[in-house]
Amino acid sequence: MSEPTPIKPIYLPPIEQGQSDYRTYRPLLLPTSKDNVDDGITVLLVNDPQSKHFAASVSVHSGASSDPRVLPGLAHFCEHMCFLGSSAYPQENEYKRYLSQHGGKSNASTSMSHTTYQFDVLAEFAEKALDIFTHFFIGPLFTKSGTGREVHAVDSENSKNLVNDGRRRWQVLKSLAHQDHHFSKFSTGNKLTLPVGVNMHSGESNSSSLDTQPSANSSEDIPTTNTTHPLTQLLKEMDDTYDERDMPEFVRAALLAFHKRHYRPKNMTVVVVGPQSLDTLESWVVPRFSNIPDNSMSEADHEEAQENNCTSEKEDAKWSRIQRLAETLIDEAAKEAPPVTVNVAKDVENNPAFRPELQGGKWPVVVTTKPLQSLRKLVLFFPMPPTWDNPDQSPTRLLSHLFGHEGRGSAFALLQDSGWLSSLSSGSRVSGPDQNLFQIEMSLTEEGEKNWKEVTKVIFAYAKMLADAVELSLTSKEGNKDTNDTCLAHDTLTRIWDEVGQIDRMHFHQTSPGAVYSFASSVAQSISKYGTLKCLSAGSMLNETPDTVPAEQLARYCQRITPENCFIERCSEKAWEEMESSYTNGENNQARESGSFVFGKQTEKWYGIDYYISPVLEEDIQSWKNTNDNSLHLPNPNLFIPRSLDLCPDLPPEAHTQRIDKAIDPPKLVANDSNIGRLWWRLDDRYALPKSSLTLLIRTPTSEHKLRKPEDCADSSMYWEYDSETAMKSNFLTGIFSDAMAQDTYDAHLAGLDWSLSKSSSGYTLSCYGYSDRLSDLGLKLLTEFSGNFVKESYFQTNKDKVIRGLKSYFQSKRADSIALYYRNLLMNWRGDGMEKSLEVAESITMDDVIAQHQSIWKDADLVLECLYTGNVSEKDAKQFFDKASGIIKSRSNTLENSDALRRSCSAWIPGPFERRLPNNEDIELHFQSKNEKEENGAVIVTYQSQIPGFKCKTLSPKESMEQSAAIRLLCAIIKEPFFDQLRTQQQLGYIVSSYFDVNFTSRQPSYFMDNHSASSTVSLPLLTSAVDSIVFYVLSRKEEPQEVTNRIDDFLLNFRSRLEAMDSSEIQGYADSLASSLTKPIRKLSEEAKYHFAKIRHYAPEVLADGSGRSSPDLGWDNPEVIANAIRNLGRDNLLKVFDNLIIKKETGARIVSTVYGKTHPMPKQRGVLKGSSYISTMEDLLTKRSTLIPYDPATRYRQSSFMGSLWRAVGKHKTALHYIATAVAVIGVGAWTITSMKNSSSEKKRIK
Repeated sequence: MSEPTPIKPIYLPPIEQGQSDYRTYRPLLLPTSKDNVDDGITVLLVNDPQSKHFAASVSVHSGASSDPRVLPGLAHFCEHMCFLGSSAYPQENEYKRYLSQHGGKSNASTSMSHTTYQFDVLAEFAEKALDIFTHFFIGPLFTKSGTGREVHAVDSENSKNLVNDGRRRWQVLKSLAHQDHHFSKFSTGNKLTLPVGVNMHSGESNSSSLDTQPSANSSEDIPTTNTTHPLTQLLKEMDDTYDERDMPEFVRAALLAFHKRHYRPKNMTVVVVGPQSLDTLESWVVPRFSNIPDNSMSEADHEEAQENNCTSEKEDAKWSRIQRLAETLIDEAAKEAPPVTVNVAKDVENNPAFRPELQGGKWPVVVTTKPLQSLRKLVLFFPMPPTWDNPDQSPTRLLSHLFGHEGRGSAFALLQDSGWLSSLSSGSRVSGPDQNLFQIEMSLTEEGEKNWKEVTKVIFAYAKMLADAVELSLTSKEGNKDTNDTCLAHDTLTRIWDEVGQIDRMHFHQTSPGAVYSFASSVAQSISKYGTLKCLSAGSMLNETPDTVPAEQLARYCQRITPENCFIERCSEKAWEEMESSYTNGENNQARESGSFVFGKQTEKWYGIDYYISPVLEEDIQSWKNTNDNSLHLPNPNLFIPRSLDLCPDLPPEAHTQRIDKAIDPPKLVANDSNIGRLWWRLDDRYALPKSSLTLLIRTPTSEHKLRKPEDCADSSMYWEYDSETAMKSNFLTGIFSDAMAQDTYDAHLAGLDWSLSKSSSGYTLSCYGYSDRLSDLGLKLLTEFSGNFVKESYFQTNKDKVIRGLKSYFQSKRADSIALYYRNLLMNWRGDGMEKSLEVAESITMDDVIAQHQSIWKDADLVLECLYTGNVSEKDAKQFFDKASGIIKSRSNTLENSDALRRSCSAWIPGPFERRLPNNEDIELHFQSKNEKEENGAVIVTYQSQIPGFKCKTLSPKESMEQSAAIRLLCAIIKEPFFDQLRTQQQLGYIVSSYFDVNFTSRQPSYFMDNHSASSTVSLPLLTSAVDSIVFYVLSRKEEPQEVTNRIDDFLLNFRSRLEAMDSSEIQGYADSLASSLTKPIRKLSEEAKYHFAKIRHYAPEVLADGSGRSSPDLGWDNPEVIANAIRNLGRDNLLKVFDNLIIKKETGARIVSTVYGKTHPMPKQRGVLKGSSYISTMEDLLTKRSTLIPYDPATRYRQSSFMGSLWRAVGKHKTALHYIATAVAVIGVGAWTITSMKNSSSEKKRIK
């Protein structure tokens, strides 16, 4: 019998792609059969010859909107289950293990309309990875054991979201929607909505995996016990022999039915991208994805399948009925979700989820929520007709541009000048084929909160101005040009539309392709909406002109920006208190006449969030309807749109096409003046884009330090010392400057020029990126303004309020893992005294303090500039910019009296980051209870700090550092997948389980340079910066108490050593080759390249280029990725075991800190017995005391095993400012905290780890 003839793909028309897009594309349709060539999987093959990685993505055009009402979260659960093996690859961790071994990664996500899967892997390992991936859609296992375990991953993910304000507000928004609308569905799911926690074979509750305690996300509809779940009645109606075993069986049946119904060819799009040829990609994709079964079934098919599946065996008959019921529920739920493809969605009727009749029959109403963070949000929502099918002419796109504008004449500008607002954004909050919810969201100041009704009035005043302008423009379009106002309105509106189009088209054509991983998933979703032709270009306005402005549509949409079509959200502590007071006093506690709706406190179903719905006074409504403000007007012409997109004339002809795979030449040092600073420059010859990157570091210790005089010094020598108040004032300063420049630079942002000003331990960094034509102008403008007087009372108050609110709500709003990181970092590398102290400092700062801090920058006589200018810029233009920038700084400094200048005595010191060295022979354990009352999870973060300084570069690091850093990186790559598989997939400890390599930097402190290391010494110039390597293990869990999680991590590490010892050399080499390839993959974006280069300059330039160093700019380690990659390739098992033992197993050479935070599921217990050689810290006082005993991480200072007192004296040596270490060390020795314990056998090793 002959083999069936393969179905040939149908080649689709070429896609629209940008001028700078060097990839080649081949769109295909894989028909499901010869007789049905219109249906099938849509595929886009993409050849990227300059990528080292291959990526693939599948987007299923179904999501949570297709969930059955009785099984919320089923689509999300199905997404999780697909990863756990297939008939061809039954091993649950086969996929992730293979990717981990070969430099890959994976992810998946479920939205209301899509479920999207993605992975990438080194290109030479692509075909097998694609084969494993494809079988998730051909024959997933959905095993009973996997189903019972993986539901806890879904539940853990949901518990993580309970403390996220954005998620909480999203759930409240869903509760306001019509509950029969698909948007109202609970998309995440949890163990209560997906009841598979009963053993499917025995019917007994599995106490290790099923938490029967009620939680904040329990509800009347989905109770906490199986016997009252809404599925119970359905199953009993189906079969009177129903028992508890049938509940998990039904959920599994529903999973299989959901996969069968939605994971079918017509409902899927596939994108693959890699360096392979299009023909090769086609030969991989077509035979594999053609095997995905078409499970589309008619009603007759269902009946026939039911008859065929029924047998005389009672249990088989019951299973058949369960399957049939599950398929029926899935099919009915699918009808609620609208189609996503635009050519079908255009015929979908407008079906808004939000309607006035749901809240008493009349809008506006106010919804008030209480945030966990200290927010002051005011949001205005307006239901609009959908614009899903017309992204290029979307009126909501134009509304978003206008209402979100921050330039002169905008609503933002008026409200910011009034001191009422700190940010404003607008756009579609919910957008789909059947609805469109437009929002205007504002973050208010304290005064803005008091005047929120006036803020709302300004928004409606802008809406009225806009509506009037659009009506005038329409009058002109109809031929009536009797007045200047009519002509002006028309010209202004068409000019704005033309500017938006210019910018969109420019961005489309002048953007190089990004990483294949993110590209594949985003394009897969885009194809599902717009088809292959416009999958890249939709929304880029390629064919729009000034004459195509959708004025009529815009007018209709403007008519909907009214109080009667609006509901309002207030999210703040103050607003909540107002509502509590109002309803407690009985002022608003009455029912509406229409329907059964009652204003007052409501409770959201899934998170258990309380919120208020209240009416708006009629007088306020009339005020908003009749408002007007003459200071509001449409945006002025955008002067930052590039005049030219030409490439630099200095570029050779071969550089006029993109060459991402070309090796990156290091930047050239073109100016080096000890009194001014350094200019680094590189003309881009890889991206062929008219863009540049400008980074300017004002290198000064004044950002975080104060100049002090040692108490025991009689001479006039001074030194810089970290000062919390100075650091806080610098934070204020950068925030104030950002606000001060918001209105003047918003047009630059629209035109593709972005900037930021940040504070660090090294000084102040001004970064600008975008189109090169006007980048220098923007940089000089910002530097000029920063050197001037920009501090105003309103900006100061706004930023002070923002900082104080953030500090006050930090512990009450953050997740447990964030708090665990906070305590760890406070001990290891923070120099302040914690959030409480920072709050005291912030509250005490005045505007005069900030002004004084600003002036201190220019008083630093040793201030220098460190400038990197790279991209589409000539050396001549870069020098001109640097000369002008230097002139601005000099001019500002010259305005100060000479007597005011700050000079440091030890000028060899360079300000930089800071890290403390953890002691050997001691485990530091931090134990704190979360103060977030909503946090159910606990967190454990275990950090092993390498005692050998990390690798910096060949000229600054010994071979030992290079080998150590290489080994730690490779160990992390090998550990990652088995750690995740054991603690997440198998043990289901929590949703977040990760391990990773971490590197920090630390600078030698000023005290080091006192006396014989003074500025006058040029002999044996010291290293200024050290790298610090660490391995981090990270778990967020509510299943087990944190101490047990720590034990599980320790058990894993002990077992992993045996695994590493037995690992085949070829497997180790495979990990090494893959990691080395990943480290050396080409940088694809100019901004990433600039960031990499500037990190080298910031950290190493001062010591490499110091007078007398004998080094030059090529010694900065520009080739580090290649160097460390070669070191990794040369590692063997013995190297890894040695580093693993010294870092993790052996106490005398290892250094570990365990940071633990307890949630409400497992509260913090009383102090346990502490093993010898461990420090148990559970108070801030103890943490800061312990911190004072830790020495700076410095190659010259180490803890010694013998004669600790002597070693401490050696550590501080002649550091006159570090004598306080001695006093604290005496206290530590007194309690025996640093006891040396030798490691003699494996059992003692396990005791050390535990």
